[in-house]
Amino acid sequence: MKRTLAGVAATTLAVGGMLVATAAPASAHTPRVNDSCSSLEVNLTQYQGADVVVTIDGTTVADEKFDRSWHRTFELDGSKGHEWTVDVDARDGDQYDAHERGTTKPCTPTTPEQPQGTDIQVGIYLYPKLDKDEPAAWENSGKQQLLGTTPLTVPEDELRNDEHWYTELPETDALDDIDLCTGWGIQQDLVRGGVDDYTMPETITYPDGSSMDGNLVDWQHQELSDFGIELPSAEDCATPPEPEVPEVEEPQVVVPQAPAALEICGADASDVILPADTEDVTYLTTEQGVLAVPAAGRTFGHDLAGYTRTEGGDVIFPIEQLVPSEEECALVPGDIGAVCVGDTPYLDYGISLPEGVEVDDDTPLTITFLHPDGGENYVATDQPLEGELLWPGASDAEPKQWPGWEQQEDGSYVETDGNYAWTRDGVEVLFEVNPEYSQVVSYPEANTECANPVGTGGADVDVVADDADVPPAAAEPADELPKTGATVGVFAGIAALLIVGGGVLFWLRRRIQH
Repeated sequence: MKRTLAGVAATTLAVGGMLVATAAPASAHTPRVNDSCSSLEVNLTQYQGADVVVTIDGTTVADEKFDRSWHRTFELDGSKGHEWTVDVDARDGDQYDAHERGTTKPCTPTTPEQPQGTDIQVGIYLYPKLDKDEPAAWENSGKQQLLGTTPLTVPEDELRNDEHWYTELPETDALDDIDLCTGWGIQQDLVRGGVDDYTMPETITYPDGSSMDGNLVDWQHQELSDFGIELPSAEDCATPPEPEVPEVEEPQVVVPQAPAALEICGADASDVILPADTEDVTYLTTEQGVLAVPAAGRTFGHDLAGYTRTEGGDVIFPIEQLVPSEEECALVPGDIGAVCVGDTPYLDYGISLPEGVEVDDDTPLTITFLHPDGGENYVATDQPLEGELLWPGASDAEPKQWPGWEQQEDGSYVETDGNYAWTRDGVEVLFEVNPEYSQVVSYPEANTECANPVGTGGADVDVVADDADVPPAAAEPADELPKTGATVGVFAGIAALLIVGGGVLFWLRRRIQH
């Protein structure tokens, strides 16, 4: 019984295998690509559907889908080689994909039929005539220069033919550098031999023509006018008389006169008094200084009397050497700092004018608190040269104010970024009376009576007596610019003047204004 079952199983497996083998496709996928020097043929058959991409020299010439077969022929430029690829992506499995590539060579060129005859060359030469008034000829030729050659192949019995000669000059720049008035000629030589058999000489010099012995067949001489070159007339070629060259006198060396220096601070070039003009030198005012200009036939030598010669050749007396220096015209600072008068902060200052500077009134000074971040400055104009100025944002009368503080409706104070709070942390103060001076001034320290509102911090200090010379109140709105501050004379009865330190930084910035 077991043997019977085993036999049945073996028979079943064999039949099943036959059935599986029979189920496979009856035909194989067939990609065929044929190339030649002038075409590329692609023939794809027995597919169950696929995508095909064809490129020639990197350019896609076909990108298509097909079901069972696909056939195309692509024409190629036979004068050169090409690279091609054919990629087939079968839809029924990667094992049926095809990737073909190849390179074609140029088609073999056909050799053109060679003409029958004799190889010759025609050379054309340019030369100066030995005698410009005589015709062009071998005996009247100077050194000849080759302009060009023409190779020809002609029947032996047509070697001497006027059709071989040049009728126009070849393109050349040789005529650009010659004097047509001196007389020029053209020689043409017809010789046997092509360019591979004989080389035309670059130059020929009469009477030696041996370089063409054995090759020279024919020749002719012509005038330049035969080739359409317009020659100048005898009148144009006449030698002009030499112009008279006037005698040039050597210029006379002169010395410019130095201008007088100015002693007034704020003066500029417009204030300079020019030296008087003379027959030798004229003087002009410029922004750079005094310009000295020599007259015709005059020149400046090494002695420039303090003038300097610029890169452009001008002679200038620099304005910097004529006006007082910035140091000479700077304001002279005295004691400058912040002080407390009672519970009110002031700027205490003293400024002196430089020697020679005069003012028209007693209040020529402008004091500017410079905003450190480029905002609006606090400006007090028409101030005396010495005094005390109520600190920006402060008030010495009710309601009392302090910079960086704001009074509330209930009378209390709160800190604020407004009301000139930026003046509390070391502020630069600029003093100006044409000359100028600036200094960093520190606001009174927090432990002083006038630093902050009462009850918000500060120390007990002696205040000014009631009958002291206290400056009047000057509490103005913070956004009104410019402001005029109050001045304070000598204070009597001040128990203590707190001059705030903390590393006060001095620095100068001077400016001269006219």
